Amino acid sequence: MIKILILVSFLTQLSLGTTYTLKNLLNSADEKGVLTKALEKESLSHSAKSRADTASDPFEIFGEGTNARPDVGTSGYEYAVGLSKNIKLGNIQTQERMILELMNETTVLEGEKNILNFRNALKNMYHQHCLDVEKYKSINHSYADLLKLYKKKQKAYAYQEIAKTELMQIESEKNRLYAQVQELKMLQDISKQKVLMLSRSNQEAQLSCRDMYPIRGNVTLKNTFSLSKSVHDKRMESTKARLERYSHGIESVTVSGQYGKELDIDRYTIGVSLPLNFTSERSEQERAAALYKSSAMSYRYEHEMIGKQSLLLELQSRLKSKATMLRILTKNYNTYRKKLLPLVQKSYDLGETSVIEYLLNRQKLYTLNTELYAAKKAYYTTLFALYTLSENKDIK
Repeated sequence: MIKILILVSFLTQLSLGTTYTLKNLLNSADEKGVLTKALEKESLSHSAKSRADTASDPFEIFGEGTNARPDVGTSGYEYAVGLSKNIKLGNIQTQERMILELMNETTVLEGEKNILNFRNALKNMYHQHCLDVEKYKSINHSYADLLKLYKKKQKAYAYQEIAKTELMQIESEKNRLYAQVQELKMLQDISKQKVLMLSRSNQEAQLSCRDMYPIRGNVTLKNTFSLSKSVHDKRMESTKARLERYSHGIESVTVSGQYGKELDIDRYTIGVSLPLNFTSERSEQERAAALYKSSAMSYRYEHEMIGKQSLLLELQSRLKSKATMLRILTKNYNTYRKKLLPLVQKSYDLGETSVIEYLLNRQKLYTLNTELYAAKKAYYTTLFALYTLSENKDIK
């Protein structure tokens, strides 16, 4: 019993100490994700359905019976039984199966696009969470500094070195900052749980946040729109196969055999029937439909690619602009935090600056901090929108 408790305790500590990287989350999402499993089952379902729809026709058995009562001779029963089967000629059955299989492959590729979109959305959520954590730590550090100042001023007020209004102003700012810290703590906890839930990972695990994508104005995109092109190619291949399917002069033959028992005769019959395709417009219209569909898909694909290329250029320009803005905001924030605020702090400690001026300068730092993290969040949202549009994955 003691050994079991020790083992349970060890496993619990191990679970609590688990840290996931972005790669771990993506692997967990792929392994346990319902989208991947649904796509696999849909592919199997379509394959089975295509085999069923293109399977050869079954044999047909038929029979009939007659009570014969001729005017002259012996009356009695007559009957006939037989088998018939429709046989598709040439490679028509193979062509029909190919058409359905190509449609199935198109569906799978469309499903892969959905999975890619989900992966990029998960990456963005991971980065948004890491920024929430980063901002929480930054504001919490500022709160800790202000708390030290408040405790110091409490002692100064006790010795009547400062006025009560000064202490109250610092206390008010301390309380405001504390509320902000608590809000950020809640936001980072929520964003963390959303990431772990969507990736179907251990809800007690921690997130590394040491593998965030670097901030760059230009990113290399490989095989742009590759999935969309593959989908289009499969659809065009399907229409080509449909054209070949309806180019046969004779598509099938029906063979039948029959045994008939008359009153005093045994009758054996073999029959063959051929459909006369030239008496129907079916094949001609099917070919026309395939040609029109092929043209329509080409025009639609061209229009879609023009729209995507335009949006791609827009996102690339937006990403470059946001990266430039980030560099400026980062420089401004660091300059204010490392150079200007220490001067204000020193001036306040020497009594040269009022508490209101000091607190206003601190609030200016918080404002710059908020602008900086908002810009980072917008950058990563744009980055993964770019990866999703261009159909790229796992690129840093």
